Amino acid sequence: MKQLLQQMPLWYWFIWIVGMIMITFNMFQSNSGIINSLALIMINVANAIRVWKKERSLAIAFLVIAALCLVLILKYFYRYVVST
Repeated sequence: MKQLLQQMPLWYWFIWIVGMIMITFNMFQSNSGIINSLALIMINVANAIRVWKKERSLAIAFLVIAALCLVLILKYFYRYVVST
């Protein structure tokens, strides 16, 4: 476990902690999926950057998930913000 924790860079831990704080805050304060989607995009892109050299197919999968979350955000903004 110690070796696994040492392999992860500090910037990744920072982004992961911020993302988890955003998800936890959203769970108790509001019912918006936007904050959850933004947190997931941040975590997935950071994870894709972190594993790009070793496992490229996994990194591409993380980027696809981030793109799907972005589509969800854009769909929400188009439906509720632009149409009103």
